[in-house]
Amino acid sequence: MKKYFALLCIVSLLYSCDVIDQITGEDEEPSDVPPVRSYVTYTSQNSVTLNGFIDNSNNYYQGSDTYEVGFVFRTGNENDPTNDEVIIIDEEVAYTASMRSFSTDLSSLTPNTTYYYTFYSKNGDHLKEDWSSFTTSDLPCSFSQNNYYSVNGAWQTAYVTVEDVQCCDEGNVGFRFGNWPNIFQVNFNELENGYPQTGQYFGVSSGFDITYIERELVKSTNQVFIEYNSTTDTQLFVENNGATITLIFCNTILNGGDILNGKVSVAIP
Repeated sequence: MKKYFALLCIVSLLYSCDVIDQITGEDEEPSDVPPVRSYVTYTSQNSVTLNGFIDNSNNYYQGSDTYEVGFVFRTGNENDPTNDEVIIIDEEVAYTASMRSFSTDLSSLTPNTTYYYTFYSKNGDHLKEDWSSFTTSDLPCSFSQNNYYSVNGAWQTAYVTVEDVQCCDEGNVGFRFGNWPNIFQVNFNELENGYPQTGQYFGVSSGFDITYIERELVKSTNQVFIEYNSTTDTQLFVENNGATITLIFCNTILNGGDILNGKVSVAIP
């Protein structure tokens, strides 16, 4: 009887250890991979930069194993994977308690076309994705006269200055032109305090998002803030040839319903 009781205790102990291992993940391969974020920067008529962001600071597994990261780029129907292009960035990323970003450039795209993509992290059968989409820039309208703009059809000449935006949610570089009561401060939020690149830009209504990691993720994402004037319906075009910045307004909707047209240019300092 005593031998039977001892054997029963051993079996129970082994079963308990197995349950604990299942709960804690000990003696097993990593059961997960870091969560990911997908976003794009520098979207133009023919090119884009795909970006992936990993926040592994709160991931419970902090071992020495590695995982794979990359992008999947999809053309055509968002639910049809037959045209997928898999872009492997790194097959052996070490697990570290940190935040990291990855990117790849795509070219030869078609203007005003929607594409689908995801950044992914993968370890064996474990996969994390964050599917999203972007639309390449449309072709801008054409104006023959430069530094000439109109508000609701009233045309006048413009003198443009480059402004250093002071802080935070108003971006890092701006362009100012106009006469009272229509003075326009057009601000951009760019990586490394750069200048906006050629492409189509979309308005934000109350400044750029600067909360937590969004402070970096929203930079160079084709957003524009026109102080007191922009809404989520506001759109404009930028042409940057390396020496001159040109802003093109094609029936640009402003706050209150005013319509801005024309184009203005300034030399890059």
